[in-house]
Order: sequence, then structure tokens, then C-alpha cells
Amino acid sequence: MKFPLKALTLAIASISYVSIAAAEDAPNKVQRVEVTGSSIKRIQKEGAAVVETLNRKALEKTAATTVQEVVKNVASLDFDDSYEQKSNYPSASGSAFISMRGLDSSNTLILLDGHRLPKHAMTGGESFDINALPMSGIERVDILKDGGSAIYGADAVAGVVNFITKKNYQGGEIRSSFGQSSRGDGTEKTAGITGGYGDLDEQGFNVFGSFDVLKRDPIYTKDREISKTADYRRFGGKDSRSGLSPYGNVLINKKWQQVAPGCPAELLRSNGQCAYDFNQDVLTLSTGADRKNLMLLGRVKLNETTQAYAQYLYTESKDRFEGHPAPGGMPYYKNGQMIDSTGAVTTDPAKQVYFNGRFMQPGRRISEKENTLSHVVLGVDGQIIDFDWSIAGGYGVSRNTNSDSGVHKGKFFDALAKQQIDPTSMNNNQSMVDSLKILSQREAKLEQAFFDTKISGETGLKLAGGAVVFAVGTSLTHEKLSDVPDQLQQNDQVYGSIKQVVTEGSRTGKAIFGEVIAPVLESLELQAALRYDSYQGGHSKVSPRLAARFQPISNLMFRASYSESFRMPTLQDLYQGPSQGAHTFTDAECDYIPNLNAADLADCKKNGINGQRTTSSNAELKPEKGQSINLGIVGEAGPFSGSLDWWMVKKDDVISDQTYLEALQAGQIAPSAEYGWMMTQKKKNRNKQENVGIDTDMKLRFPTSLATFTFSNNNTYYVSLKKSNDTGSMEEWVDTYGSPQWRNTFRFDVEHGGWTGGAAVRTTASFQDVNASPDDKANYDPEAPHVASYSEVDLTLAYTGIKNLRIDAAVKNVFDRMPEFSGVAAGTFSAPGFAPLYTARGTFYQVGVKYSF
Repeated sequence: MKFPLKALTLAIASISYVSIAAAEDAPNKVQRVEVTGSSIKRIQKEGAAVVETLNRKALEKTAATTVQEVVKNVASLDFDDSYEQKSNYPSASGSAFISMRGLDSSNTLILLDGHRLPKHAMTGGESFDINALPMSGIERVDILKDGGSAIYGADAVAGVVNFITKKNYQGGEIRSSFGQSSRGDGTEKTAGITGGYGDLDEQGFNVFGSFDVLKRDPIYTKDREISKTADYRRFGGKDSRSGLSPYGNVLINKKWQQVAPGCPAELLRSNGQCAYDFNQDVLTLSTGADRKNLMLLGRVKLNETTQAYAQYLYTESKDRFEGHPAPGGMPYYKNGQMIDSTGAVTTDPAKQVYFNGRFMQPGRRISEKENTLSHVVLGVDGQIIDFDWSIAGGYGVSRNTNSDSGVHKGKFFDALAKQQIDPTSMNNNQSMVDSLKILSQREAKLEQAFFDTKISGETGLKLAGGAVVFAVGTSLTHEKLSDVPDQLQQNDQVYGSIKQVVTEGSRTGKAIFGEVIAPVLESLELQAALRYDSYQGGHSKVSPRLAARFQPISNLMFRASYSESFRMPTLQDLYQGPSQGAHTFTDAECDYIPNLNAADLADCKKNGINGQRTTSSNAELKPEKGQSINLGIVGEAGPFSGSLDWWMVKKDDVISDQTYLEALQAGQIAPSAEYGWMMTQKKKNRNKQENVGIDTDMKLRFPTSLATFTFSNNNTYYVSLKKSNDTGSMEEWVDTYGSPQWRNTFRFDVEHGGWTGGAAVRTTASFQDVNASPDDKANYDPEAPHVASYSEVDLTLAYTGIKNLRIDAAVKNVFDRMPEFSGVAAGTFSAPGFAPLYTARGTFYQVGVKYSF
């Protein structure tokens, strides 16, 4: 889609001309600011919304070099490092997403200066990659911990994170930092330059620019004790080494044997299989990064009450990953003849047995990924008479490209059939091996355009607490997604990979909204907001919000809110082609396979029947719906200030795939000449969630003649995390794998003269090492061990005693804590033996310097 920038510019110019004519002689007014959680500009910042703010000073105290590191230090934000830990993710490797309230990242809306950003294309437009944001351009972060759809529209079910850029910045700075783990890897280098010119008040304009680069080396599984081998029996876990061995494992007469001799004794299992320890090769534990970020901002006063602005963001990241040589099943030949599962010679290809192996001679598979994001916003805002107004439009595009080396599946199998290749040998004719090599590519692009208008001000109605104020506005958005694997991937011709499918689709959304704040008394304020969204395809949603703020005395405030919110199905949910994967039908599933006789049915239930499944999108999906309730208290007394909030989030019509049994019960299975049986699953609005928790945020600040001491603590405690099971019953998931009951961040800071020092302690509660709800009696193990509570301590020190110079030093994870072992996390190829709530980087030393001018 080409966004009509010329038309947008003309529209902005026309409206700004009206504003200039109407406001030439308007008197100066007290400046009002817009706060996240409301569309109304106000002098008084503290409202009924639950907003946690991290200002620039707080950001600097964390010594974070990326936005992702900032997230780690906020207890109310759920941190999951899985995409930074899995280089083999085809969609979002090296990315980072924000989650809140125990819901996934698609339920948290990410904004930049109140405007939406294009989401990661290869996730189907599900979430925004916060690694695309530059730290140097961010002045503060506002976290709205409440449903925000009445103000911001779709996706704000759990809350909103609004990154606010620097305004009216003058001067410049050059900065650089260097960090490395205590083991000499994970080296991180950053550099950047920032500059701003022009005083908006005095000169009538300001321009700002920043450019950042970050280079980080990867950390490999083989270089950490917890992940150095996939045999986790040393921790009381299981042997998760792969059965896809270079020596080949074939099942003959129901006993395993090797296709090629020579399996090392330490890799030979008691069942006869030869194992392959992928963790001892090149598997990435924490990904490398090569990022560049450019941000440009400009604002000009058209007159005393009207300003025009432009914003441009560009980010680029490139990564290169080395994966293991291609694994998979291969037809078994012996002395040039086809062999069946009994070891006998067969001439029927349908009876030929396959072996599990890994073709090593083509070498490691190389995956090169490039992600770019560009985003431009043009806008005008100002005042007409006594009303604030704004108009803004923008266009952004997220592009993701994966290029992967590999082996052509069809040519490889043909060479095997002709006995031109021995996949268990490293001595094949190299020219023949080279003829099998391929380079496949997948390209995804998500385009987003928006046009917003808004006006706010006093209604003319006065109450005991002051004037009733309002805001009304409109919004128009358009999204377009194209995710296209090349023909090799679409035709399932990449050996050792999966068949990939095309996703193409677009939609337009329109909205109108209104908000009223009524100060009923000096101590009581009520807020009401209502938004109507309508999307292409006939889907519409009305999102209300009601909130109250009661402040009986100056240092005590109570707040309450009720919000309804929604999340639209992603374009991938609606328009993705059917994706295919293997499936073994077992147990109750066998009852729904057509025309099985009694003997075959019994064998299916005992040994299973191999087949395939496809997962399809569904253009009839409805929006997911959410409800949020928040009750809180905020107070201060002397050096103490704090808040406590109880909250609940409910979701209905949650989108997920049908279960295997649901698909079979619906008759979605048919014979397949190639795979035996083919089952089809569809995405449906089929689940519910209900999460309840308590947030606390406390601070003690003691200014003394010696120094200023500050103690702060924020905590999120999950009372309950429930979601529906296949029968519709709600199951409790708190305190199970990856869902600890609480997270806590404690900070102690000291400031004296030009010195600032701090210590941060981040702690995560223990959780039971079981990936099933206690309500699931068939799969839950009450005897499963707990993964112990985990803490990391960071120390930071900054010196600003030299004019224009700031020197930072940090030791992160001072005590070199490694993640606790998890048997659940050790049970799959992509899990390194611990939950992705943590990293195994260990102690990390960092120094940085910034010179301002």
C-alpha cells in the first residue's frame, strides 16, 4: 500500500491554516500535557489510570543498553527471553516482546509518542519488537496497567506501554559502552551520537537526531555448565540428546540398530540408539546482535498556539546463525536394495523402512536474517479558542527476510534411491554433494498507515471540583501483510525443515471515541470513555471505560476502574495458508479414524498410526474480548510513598487451534495417498482466561547531609492464572512451569555530589516443574519438583563530577547466578535446560562513557 503523504500534508496544512487564523492573538496559557491513559491534556498529571512511569533518570540507573534490558527491571512486565535464546526460530529470532498481566504479548499495545508502530511481520502482525527502539531517543516510559481499548483501540487488553521521545532537546552527546561476560563471551559494544538544535519557545523550532549502533556476540550452549550437553540426567532430568544421529538409527524387528558402524560408546543408548548431542555443537544459547537505529524529530511553531512536527524512525538488524547439519528421516537401503521393517528385501516403496539420521557432509546450515523497520509520522497540534486539537498521520513498514542454506529434499532422495549418496559418510563425491545444496528465502512485510484526529477542552459545565473536560476523536488505520516463502519452502523441498505457507491479507479499521472527566468534588473525580471500532469484514466493538479517583486528603488517594477491551485476530490468523506437520494418532484419537477394523484399532491405541496434520487460518474469527477491573490506593507519609492495586483481567473468545481430538470429532480427517491419514485443524474462538493479581510499588527517600538514600521496591503477585481446557472448564496455572507466582525488583540508590551508585535485586518466585494444571488430573504430577526461586544482583556506579562527562560502570549478576534446572525445559530440542524467564549469561561487566556538548 502506498500511503498518500501528499494528501496528508495538504490536509494538515489546510487545518493548520484555520488554526493560525483563529488563534493569532490568543493569550499565553498554562501548558497542559497529555498523559498515557487519557486523551485529555491536563495540568494535573495524577489521574484515575494506573500508570507507572520510568523517567530518564530511572532508565539511566538500570545501566540498560537496550529497551529489552529495561523491561527486565520492571516487575509488572512479564519477561520472556525465548526469542533471544533460540537462533533456530524461523519467525522472530533475536526479537523481544512485552507481556503484561499473565497474557501473551499480543495483548499489550506498544506506542511511540502515543502512536501505533508496525508489528513484526514474520509473527503475522502479532507483536511489536521492542529491540527496534533506540534507548538514546527515549525520555521516559509510561506503563498503563489497565485495559486501554476505550482510548487506544485494539490490542490494549492487558495494558499499554508508551515510549515517549525527547522534546525540545538542545546540544549533543557522544557515547560508547563495552561489556563482556566473566567467561569472555557475549561481548557487547555500543556507540552513538545525539544532537538537538533550536529552542521551541525562543526560536520557534527544534530538531533532534540520534544514531545508535550495537554489536553483540552470541553465547553458545556448549559454553555453559547447565546447557553444555543435552543429557540432563546429571540434574535428575532426562537424556534429551537427539535420535537423529550421523550414524543413522533404524528400527528393524522393533529393535534399534545403526546404519553405519562406529557410534561412540558414550553416545550409545541402552535401547540401541546412537545419540547426537546438539548442545555440544553450535546451538546458540543467547543470540548475537548487529543493530543500527536512527531517530529524527522536528517540531516548528506555526504561531503561538500551533505547532507542526515530523518523526522518523529507522532500525536495521542483521544476524547470522550456524545450525546443525540437516536432520530427518531417510529411506533405508542395504547393499543397494530397499529394506522393510523386518530387515527383508522389498520392492514395494510403501513398505520401505526409513531411518533417523543427519546428513553431515553438506556442512552447517547457515541462516542469515535481516529485519528493518521504518516509521514516519507527520502532525499538527494546537489550540483553537480554549480547545486543544491534534491531527496526525503516519506510515510504517516492518520487513523481515530469512535466507537459509540447506539441502534439496527431492534431489537428495533421488540421489539416495540411485545410490549416489551415502548419508552416513563424509566421503561422498563433493561435486554431487554440492549439487544438492540450496539457498531458500522467506520475505515478510507488514505495512501500516494511520490517520488520527482529536479535540479536547472544557465543556462549559462547572462542578464543585472544577470544569468538566472532554475529548473526542477519530481514527483510521490500514494494515497489509505479505509473508511469502520461496517455492522450495512452499513445496516442502528443504530437507530437515518444515513446509512453509504464504500469508497475504489486509484490512481497514475505523473508530470514533469520546472521553469525559468530571471533577464532582475537589476530592472526587470521575472518568468515562467510550470507543466504537469497526473493521473490514463486519467486525465491530464498543469499548467502554469507567474510572474514579477519590482523594480525601492531600497524601491519600483511592482509585478504581472498569474497562472493556479487545484484540483483533492477526492477519495471519485470518489469511495464512494451511501449514503442515507430522502427527501420530494414539489412544482416544484412534476411535475417530474411519474404517479401522478391531485389530487395527487395537494396534493404533497401542503403537499409534503415523500421519500428517494441517493447521488452517479462519476468516470467520471474531475479536477476542477482555474485561479489566482495578482497585487501588496511593499514599505518602514523610519520606514514604507507595501504591497497592488489586486487578483482574478476563478474556473471552480467545483464539487457538482446535485440539487434535476436537478436529477428529468434527470429522476433519481423510485418507492420504502420501501420508496415510491427513487431519485438518482450524483456528477458532474457543478459550477463556481469567487472571487476578496484586501490584505494589513502594519508595523511601532520605535526603541527608551525607548523601541522598533511596529505597524502592515493586512487586507483582499473581493470585490466579486461569484458562479454559478442552472441555471449557477453567484450570489454574499459577505456580506451574514458566508461571511463577510473583516477581520483585528492589533497588537501593545513593547520590552524593557527582556520584550515583545503586544496587538492584531482581527476584522471581519458585514454580513447580510441571507443564500441566493441578486441575488436569491425568497429566499433572503432584510430586514434580519445584524450580527454586531465582535472584540476580546488579551494581551500578556513575560519575558526573567532570563537566560534560558521564562515566558509567556496572556489574550485572554480581554473584554469577545461573538459572535453575527445569526438566520441562530440558525435554525439547529448543530448550536449553532452563525456563526462558532467565538467561545463562552469568556475571557481566560493563563500562560506558558519554560526553555532552
